[in-house]
Amino acid sequence: MGKIYLQMYSFMDGAHNDSRENLKIASEMGYDGVELFGPDFQIPAQEMKELLEKYHLEAISMHVPGKDALESLIPYAKEIGCSFIGIGMETMRNAEEVHAFAKRLNELGEISKKSGLMVTYHNHTQEFAPCEDARIIDILLDETDPELVGFELDAGWCAAAGVDPIEHVKRYSGRVKLLHVKESSEAIGPQPFMDFDGFEKDENGRPIFPEEVLAQMDHQRKINCHACEGLVDWKEMVKAADANGCCAHIVEREYSEGDRVEELTRDIRKYREVM
Repeated sequence: MGKIYLQMYSFMDGAHNDSRENLKIASEMGYDGVELFGPDFQIPAQEMKELLEKYHLEAISMHVPGKDALESLIPYAKEIGCSFIGIGMETMRNAEEVHAFAKRLNELGEISKKSGLMVTYHNHTQEFAPCEDARIIDILLDETDPELVGFELDAGWCAAAGVDPIEHVKRYSGRVKLLHVKESSEAIGPQPFMDFDGFEKDENGRPIFPEEVLAQMDHQRKINCHACEGLVDWKEMVKAADANGCCAHIVEREYSEGDRVEELTRDIRKYREVM
């Protein structure tokens, strides 16, 4: 049976703020490894390595806080044994920015490869929006070097964009290296990128969102339903991912109606049934 990993962002529910404790919980739930993000990097690399060994977890990947932070975190990723280092989202407001980001991914991929890592990019719905004569995601895939840049398909956001993630994996066979096991209950179509620079900022520099934007963001979170209970045919998704070069299945949870740990335990149980 294949390994199942957990994206540590899944603990961002306000009740689980201790990365060390979250690693312990992930292990107790039965996850084989993790994909780290932001707050986890506050733990020194040597200590993180020891915690991973203690809880018998593999750090398959980590999400860095944007492309500008990636290069500085390569030594950390290498020391703890990651295979991938990823960017979770990039705001691309026009075709020029899309092409520029593809170029930057190649540059970062070249740098990362020297340390034995592959750069990945993770989608939301926005990347499936039209751009020139294609879609943003198509341009990124077409203009990046397969030897340097992989992609992390968030199946839930892909389905929410109105795109079949199974067909996407088959179309771009070999390019999807990581699969986010996320589920969506509703197809909302490709959403526009959030231009955070366009909002007023509070005293800490954080954007102040209008009520309608907050409501939209809340709705988008809440379509993240239980694993294997939404739009995606997960039995076929697993087959397609495994047959087309996917290296890891990573559960991610952005919203839950009840206890987050109970939800994540349910997700891994349900997903093991289809693997």
